[in-house]
Amino acid sequence: INQWQSIVLHTNFVSNKKKMELINKLKWRYAAKAMNGEKISEEKVDKILEAARLAPTSSGLQPFEIFVVSNQEVKNQLKEAAFGQPQIGDASHVLVFAAWDTYTEERINYMFDLTNEKRGFTNEGWENYRKQLLSTYVPKSAEENFVHTSKQAYIAFGAAIIAAAFEGV
Repeated sequence: INQWQSIVLHTNFVSNKKKMELINKLKWRYAAKAMNGEKISEEKVDKILEAARLAPTSSGLQPFEIFVVSNQEVKNQLKEAAFGQPQIGDASHVLVFAAWDTYTEERINYMFDLTNEKRGFTNEGWENYRKQLLSTYVPKSAEENFVHTSKQAYIAFGAAIIAAAFEGV
């Protein structure tokens, strides 16, 4: 085996090992029928939220809000709205993914301004992209935009579920 073949074999081994780790975590994660009463640490909740924040949504706008509910009274209200599913009331934290009802100029500009602030700079290409999104999304109907934003919330939800599996939640 030459040097390059050795590198490829090692890379494939590591890649396959990571794939199996992911698959095993996902196999462990299942639809919970009951909670075990354990309170999830804020550190784990933060990691799950960070995974959702980093989800690869269309246009990078993250057009949704995530509400972390730990108040028992509110969880009980959510439980009623969720057809009495006991997991809602028994979980230490409930994450509610709420898709934006539509795209607005204010929402798009807020997300771009926030990104510019975090990066500490702006550039012409990025600002042209902002203009493109404003001219694409804002004129569409609220219904059409909601269909799009709800799909983006599902992408983030999927990332959160995978992170929860890795956290053993």
